[in-house]
Amino acid sequence: MGRVHFAVDGHIATIVLDNPESHNAVDAPMRAQIEAAYQRIDADEVIRVAIIRGAGVGSFCSGGLIDSYLEMRAFGPGGSGPPKIPRPHGSRKPYIAAMLGYALGGGFALALACDLRVAGRSAQMGPTGLKLGAVQGAQTISRLTRLIGQSRALGVLLLSRRLKAEEAEQIGLVHEVVDDGAVFNTALGWARTVAEFSPWTVEMTRRLVYEGQHMPLNEAIDWEDKVALEAYRRPEALEGFTAFKQRREPKF
Repeated sequence: MGRVHFAVDGHIATIVLDNPESHNAVDAPMRAQIEAAYQRIDADEVIRVAIIRGAGVGSFCSGGLIDSYLEMRAFGPGGSGPPKIPRPHGSRKPYIAAMLGYALGGGFALALACDLRVAGRSAQMGPTGLKLGAVQGAQTISRLTRLIGQSRALGVLLLSRRLKAEEAEQIGLVHEVVDDGAVFNTALGWARTVAEFSPWTVEMTRRLVYEGQHMPLNEAIDWEDKVALEAYRRPEALEGFTAFKQRREPKF
């Protein structure tokens, strides 16, 4: 049985998937623990950003543990279907995936759901659904298509491709590729940067990106203008611009 470790350091939460015998595949107890961590992150106003990683120097996550699928009778007529690996969908706060080794199937979906992704040179990622006689699901198809476009998404999905880190970076799936030993420190550096910003401005920036893409361009621009005006009227902007003039760090 695997487990999930959860820790908070200042404004940064870290979720660690720990099931090394199965490349950090997620079983039913781990899914519940991940969901509990997400709820804690959303509810705790001290937490501003979260990192998801695999335990040790092994894999990020190889998806769901197949034995648990069999135990819950997921397959066949009347089957319960694929158990969900909880994802930061709809969260008010940004998530960073720190990826080593395998990020496959549901683990690939988990990485795609994060806002930022850093990968070690050992990382390999991709869908596994078609190879197993299943549709990938877990929001993979919807998210992948929005991230890299229809043509590239079809190439990855229909060929069930396993992408290496450098190729994933080239097509926009990964924001940066670093040496394996630098993956977590890079993610932590990003998290510290985000944690220094105003939580409201980070939340609204994310919303403008994710929700604005579904609007007609003129409506998205109009909404962005309204949010920008509101931001200037809030105390954070006054503090930020005042700090800049005074040559000091702002306090948000």
